Amino acid sequence: MNPAIRKSLGWSFFATVIVYFLMRKVTNGISGREIVDFEMAKTPERAAELTKFWTPEYQQHFVNGIYIDFLFLICYTIMLYSAARFFGELSKHYVLRKAGNFFAVLSIIAGICDIVENIGMLVTIKKQAYTTMVHLTYDMALVKFSIILIVLLFSIIGLLFFLLSLTERKKYRI
Repeated sequence: MNPAIRKSLGWSFFATVIVYFLMRKVTNGISGREIVDFEMAKTPERAAELTKFWTPEYQQHFVNGIYIDFLFLICYTIMLYSAARFFGELSKHYVLRKAGNFFAVLSIIAGICDIVENIGMLVTIKKQAYTTMVHLTYDMALVKFSIILIVLLFSIIGLLFFLLSLTERKKYRI
């Protein structure tokens, strides 16, 4: 087991949690549901419907949350990358070890999708809700969430393979 991966996973998990709480403070309690609703607006009409009753103060909190999300996405991307590598290796299974590298790369793609998504939201809020931009934001959010879910599921599978290998070892001890 590469100790650098374990250390990276620990520090990135800690940083992700800290930045998450920082984001909650900066957004002044805007719910995750409200943020996800805007990410998934898909059409300019839906984006306009969601922003119709925003006060300038609310809008500023929302925009500040997007800016902090750039830091958050760096943290969670490193965490997911490290988790895929760590749990792939931990599984002690040849295929899962190799797959861990693939899922680590996927986590980087999720981070890139989040960057594009954040830029799309900023353009939609600060300039205009262009059809192409709102739909691109939706597509990037959908891909990002899908990849995050897949990488987390892979990590759980790697952990399960590790736990199963422990029970197998106990079974054959004399």
